Amino acid sequence: MTHTILFDTEARDWNEAIPVGNGFLGAMIHGGARREHLQINEDSVWSGGPMSRVNPDAARTVGRVRSLLLDGDIEGAQRLAERGLYAPVPDMRHYEPLGDVWIDVSDGNGGEEERLPTVRRGLNVDDAVAFVDRSRGDRTLHGECFASNPDDVLVYRIEPAAGVQASVSCTVTVSRNDVRNGLIWRCGGVAPVDGRTIRLYGVNGGDNGIGYEMAVRVLADGGTIERTGVTVDVTGARTVTILVSGRTTFRSADPAAWCAATLDAAERLGYERLRDRHVDDYRRLYDRGAIMFGDDLKDPALDSLPTPQRLRRVADGGTDIALWETYLAFGRYLLIASSRAGSLPATLQGIWNRDYEPAWGSKYTININAEMNYWFAERAGLGELHMPLLDHVHRMDARGREVARDMYGARGFVAHHNTDIWGDCAPQDACMPASIWPLGGAWLCLHIAEHYRYTRDRAFIERHFAMLRDAVLFFTDTMIRDADGYWAVGPSISPENTYRTDDGRDGVLCVGSTMDNQILRELFGQYLAIAHDLGRDGDGLAADVRDRLDGLRPTAIGPDGRIMEWPHDRTETEPGHRHFSPLFGLFPGREIRVDRTPELADAAAKFVAWRMDHGSGSSGWSKAWVIALYARMRDRDRVWANIVKLLTGSTLDNLFDNHPPFQIDGNFGAVAAMYETLFQDYGDEVFVLPALPKTLASGTVRGVVLEAGATADLTWRDGRVASLTLTGLRDGEVRLTGPDGTSLDIRFAAGQRIAVDPASLYGK
Repeated sequence: MTHTILFDTEARDWNEAIPVGNGFLGAMIHGGARREHLQINEDSVWSGGPMSRVNPDAARTVGRVRSLLLDGDIEGAQRLAERGLYAPVPDMRHYEPLGDVWIDVSDGNGGEEERLPTVRRGLNVDDAVAFVDRSRGDRTLHGECFASNPDDVLVYRIEPAAGVQASVSCTVTVSRNDVRNGLIWRCGGVAPVDGRTIRLYGVNGGDNGIGYEMAVRVLADGGTIERTGVTVDVTGARTVTILVSGRTTFRSADPAAWCAATLDAAERLGYERLRDRHVDDYRRLYDRGAIMFGDDLKDPALDSLPTPQRLRRVADGGTDIALWETYLAFGRYLLIASSRAGSLPATLQGIWNRDYEPAWGSKYTININAEMNYWFAERAGLGELHMPLLDHVHRMDARGREVARDMYGARGFVAHHNTDIWGDCAPQDACMPASIWPLGGAWLCLHIAEHYRYTRDRAFIERHFAMLRDAVLFFTDTMIRDADGYWAVGPSISPENTYRTDDGRDGVLCVGSTMDNQILRELFGQYLAIAHDLGRDGDGLAADVRDRLDGLRPTAIGPDGRIMEWPHDRTETEPGHRHFSPLFGLFPGREIRVDRTPELADAAAKFVAWRMDHGSGSSGWSKAWVIALYARMRDRDRVWANIVKLLTGSTLDNLFDNHPPFQIDGNFGAVAAMYETLFQDYGDEVFVLPALPKTLASGTVRGVVLEAGATADLTWRDGRVASLTLTGLRDGEVRLTGPDGTSLDIRFAAGQRIAVDPASLYGK
């Protein structure tokens, strides 16, 4: 089947527009009947330059806060932390739009002009090409739009549909406005470049800010082109092609020259070659893998329905397996469109942001959201799309070492719960339940370890090992013994939750939250394994890390049978909290496993049940995490129930995830969760179909990358493995365990293709 997002009306607002992107340049396409609006983003347009934000009194405050916490004076510790640990400038830089392109479209039909055209628009996910058809009577103008990575341009084409006799006329303008505040002009200016090209330019954030440039060129086959001021008019053309380029001083000393050269090169290629090069580049990544469900589960009659109608149909109790398949394909599309070699990582909104003061700055929230964006990258064979995040960790390194030194008096690298384009690592916001959490950098460094586990790329880990070392060095310098003698991090929190103290007050700060301990177990363990691989485990740091690892407080079960969130039994003030922080060890971590730690797994199940019974999982990203947790707990019925809830309660009509507002992490997290239902990979052992929902009884998944060093192609029917093939990426071995617990050990060589007998995965 083809995977298409479809509308039969123009976008009523931004949440119904269609996203395209090439990693650097993105657009939301509104598909107006008469006026097209392309809302443009460039990934390095941020609100200003780098800042130094560490509280100058932090170094002399942090020890006093720890002492108050150890003495049980939570209120005093929090009051002091507000004054001495919060950054004096609470906000980092935030992500902003580049500009807007407006295209007034006409088919040159004279007397028919008063009739509003009907619109059919959408996105071909399989080719990464958006389309807009505007029809009036027997006249249809066909539009296509894509963002080309190989040629660095956004391309918008308008032409008569095949067999239609019509001409194309249009007017093209640009702007940079904040429409929420009465069209406030937000740029340095708009100016003509030549008879077909106009530019928009400016600088964000003063002298040390980011200069930006957007250039738009209008090309026509036939007809006439005339530029007047900063408006380009086309009359009576056979086709119109609009090229958009964007650049900032973050990457280029002269963005205007770069944009001009890019448009010149794209024009020389011509539309057909631009389109072919774009599709070939996209399919090189997209075709590496796919999740497809059986045709017997799908209703072909639904394919012609607009996507909003299909979502409403599911909300009314209908089943639409093809829609879920499209949602998963769309998730892979979004990662390819928002995270490419050399780009910045996907933000809270990927590369698509309409606001000049967006929710949470549309930046990088690293107490789960930025990490969730990349949960499925390695698994889906898209490991190079993981690199923008890993490159950004390096961008954070120098800033994180400054924060470690100036805030904590420590060596190494630390980051709190947010970062921005400049790699800012100081506490963000003045929010006690979120700000004072020094584990953000540690979690990001686990992604370095993950990429190495999947690739065993020696050159990669040699380049990144210093980051891992800096991360663990910070904690060996700053961890303290808690009242029970365990090594612990303090001050810290359990993101972004609050508990009741013994005297009935609200408490946030703690020493050694469960999530902190779980992240550090992963970080310390991965560091020691990698240091051993590299022959760098003979120094004193490795010994200190082993000591801290052995001395961490174990994950504990409270009197009510649930995983404990804090080091001692506490009652949370919000039982239905959206974060499942103490279940990091279940997913994405590996500490809690149904096969090896059944008591902890049962306590994790009780924790999820408690949260869900009290209304958790209402935001899109939280729902995606819930699905992954249920998958790890092998609860296939609740996996499917929450997939349905995700589609019906946390998905916008264009299939964007809805926090609300739109956040892309839910799209990506849901794809990762679906992979967990098909394969659960613990490196040496892989579970096959461990949590497949009964509703998805037949299907195929291609190109799943296993940590052991192979790809897997799997087909299942009636919920049972029908075929399974492994192809070695390098020499390795793995234990495959089937749905009933039957295991099979397999050795493979690089390039070797092994067909696994399905019967060997099931007991007699």
